[in-house]
Amino acid sequence: MTPARPAPILPLALILTVLLTAGWTMLAWSELSRLVLPDTDDMMRLAQIRDWLNGQPFSDLTQYRMGGLGGVAMHWSRLPDLVPAIVATMLTPFMGATRAELAAVVFWPELLFLLHLLLAGKIAMKLSDDRAAGPTAVVLAAVAYPAISMFVPGRIDHHGLQIVLVEAMLLALLGRRSFAAGLCAATSLLIGLETAPLVAAAMLHQFLRWIETRRGAADFGAAFLAVTLAGFLLLRPRIWTTDWCDSFTPGLFALMLIASGAWLVMGGLDPRLPDRRWRIGSGLVLGALALAAGWAAAPRCFAGPYGPVDPVLAKVWLGSVGEAGGVFAQKPGTVIAYLGLAFVALGAIGWFWRREPERRMLWLAPLLLIGVSMLLAFVQIRTAYAAAALAAPVLAHLIARARAKGSAAMALAWLASAGLIWQGIGNLAGSATASPATTQTGASGASCTSATTLQQFDKLDPGNVAAPIDMGAYLVGRTGLRALAGPYHRNNRGNRAMYDFFLSDVNAARYQASLWEIDYVAFCPESFGEVPAAMVKPNSLLAHLRAGDTPDWLDPMPLIDSRAMLWRVLPPPPRNR
Repeated sequence: MTPARPAPILPLALILTVLLTAGWTMLAWSELSRLVLPDTDDMMRLAQIRDWLNGQPFSDLTQYRMGGLGGVAMHWSRLPDLVPAIVATMLTPFMGATRAELAAVVFWPELLFLLHLLLAGKIAMKLSDDRAAGPTAVVLAAVAYPAISMFVPGRIDHHGLQIVLVEAMLLALLGRRSFAAGLCAATSLLIGLETAPLVAAAMLHQFLRWIETRRGAADFGAAFLAVTLAGFLLLRPRIWTTDWCDSFTPGLFALMLIASGAWLVMGGLDPRLPDRRWRIGSGLVLGALALAAGWAAAPRCFAGPYGPVDPVLAKVWLGSVGEAGGVFAQKPGTVIAYLGLAFVALGAIGWFWRREPERRMLWLAPLLLIGVSMLLAFVQIRTAYAAAALAAPVLAHLIARARAKGSAAMALAWLASAGLIWQGIGNLAGSATASPATTQTGASGASCTSATTLQQFDKLDPGNVAAPIDMGAYLVGRTGLRALAGPYHRNNRGNRAMYDFFLSDVNAARYQASLWEIDYVAFCPESFGEVPAAMVKPNSLLAHLRAGDTPDWLDPMPLIDSRAMLWRVLPPPPRNR
């Protein structure tokens, strides 16, 4: 008997992509149409693309309108800039620059969302023998909160692309396509280190498969090496610093070369290690040697990406960034909304593991990837995005199994497998509507970075603005102004200068305004909630502004329909001779 062909997933994925993108666009149109994007990183990414298209070299990732003299050497990759830049360039002659940019910031997340849906469907068809598993996974992926928040219009930062690469890596692992898995794994590392633990989980899966089959090690290593060398030749930034290991730095380059070499050696040992025990032993020895070599070549990479951050900034600012905080730093509602879907998926895998022992190796890959994401959520909640995306195809098989048990079981399975349901439960348990990425403690309120507010800032003469840390990215991305501070860990000097400025007494703050050439001071009533009360002295500039007591060297500049407050810094009076 010929097995039933799986249902097609492309038409359904296209329909859902178009409908949901259109709905999301309409909901956000008032801000999106004026290129005020959902998150600080999206605004900075837009500024980075504009700078490149306006003549800044491809290899120069410095943001010259932020921080101290010389700007900030950003830790981002150019890879996520490519598609939006191409779309904007192609459409500008026909639509003008502004509309072309608007089309780009809608199209790029839409394309990634389509790939997310298709990959979820393909993974489900690998995991399940039910012909409806593919379309079911597409629907579940379309409501897989919080992953879908990375694909709404305007989300042009790198997180959506990394989710898609992780999904493609899982699909390759399930299909035993080691070369493709190595390509996806290494490419995701070139974009950012957020996926490093997931790449490590994929490597563990590849190693276990090599132990059983003696296949795939050489292909994985060759792909990893090819991407590493391509990154060195094409994507190495002009400022390639050894001070950090937060992106494709010399340290990460060394680690990727070492990892590639270890996999290639394992592949070369295939014919000489017919005994399984010898393969286990040689693999463990090679892994230990690779770790030792990596420690010797790039010790900074083992200290975490934020090691060189100023200690004061690490305590006051970085510790308050919502998405960089773990489970215990979040509200209960946020934990439920973000991890509920992945928790159900892990439970389902455990059930499948017990009921389908002949398919355990198949379930090992999603178990490792989702499990690692869940564990890391206790350190940084942002790993929940990938976990939710990977949960959708797993739960499609759960629904297929529930279908045989009746309508009630299937309805319950659908409810437990819908990420938006978990978001709703989280909202009932406590506010979890917004992403922690956009609800950082001390972040400027929405009205302080609204399109109306930013349009008024954009009419100011060019100058340097001392503003709360999250306003910086919006000022750089939406206006022609320069921001002293911004929510980027490499901006040590500018961020520390901003906090020192607001926390100093009024006279010292005036001196610092001259020292840092500050032309404007911006403030939002919701700002600086991250600063401990003990650090806000009664005579500090921050205390004065909160009390409505403006120093005489600040000239108020009223803003219409905005909670933000703005002052021009007056020049010091001439000295009497």
